[in-house]
Amino acid sequence: MASRRYSFRMNSQWEDFLNPDVVRRRFATAGLYLVAHEMLVASIKEPIIEFFSEKWSEKKDWHFSDQYRREVLALDPKGKEDVLRGSISWLDKMEVIDTDDLKIIEELTCARNFFAHELRSVISTGEMPEFERLFPKIVYLVTKIDRWWVINVEMAVDENWADDEEVEPQNVTPGTTLLLQILEQVAIGEGEAAWELYRAFINDQRKRRH
Repeated sequence: MASRRYSFRMNSQWEDFLNPDVVRRRFATAGLYLVAHEMLVASIKEPIIEFFSEKWSEKKDWHFSDQYRREVLALDPKGKEDVLRGSISWLDKMEVIDTDDLKIIEELTCARNFFAHELRSVISTGEMPEFERLFPKIVYLVTKIDRWWVINVEMAVDENWADDEEVEPQNVTPGTTLLLQILEQVAIGEGEAAWELYRAFINDQRKRRH
């Protein structure tokens, strides 16, 4: 009986592995998650580096200022001046993110490591973290962090925004949020939904030519 169940499972796995639609979707799901996670990491690290760094060069990238080392890198809980860990601690200190968000970041990182290091298993067996549950968490964190920078830094120094003009956070949608939503729809959308944005774009371009 056990051998029959094993044989059935193996046949099912081979059937999926030889199905182009199944394999393509697994590749797309894994790739989209990895790209989205990299965007989250960028949202965590890069604005802080740009905010504290004094200069940038093509060869050396951003130059870490002494202030950045004191106020960000020194916050690394492991004391190794790791940029990501220090940046997460800085965001927590500034109350951009909270304790629940820290747990989410840890969960998302574990999933990212699985997708990156167990990709062969993901493609061949379909065993993977719950993308449908985890991807919205990436979008949530990217939106929350980037929105904070837009409201508290970019708009704060923009003369086009009056000082007494109150901005509702939910009305601020960062470009990274839109990009993630577009990638999800185009890369793994079902049927007509996957083509909706493309067709709308093509139709708009045709109208502009006439």
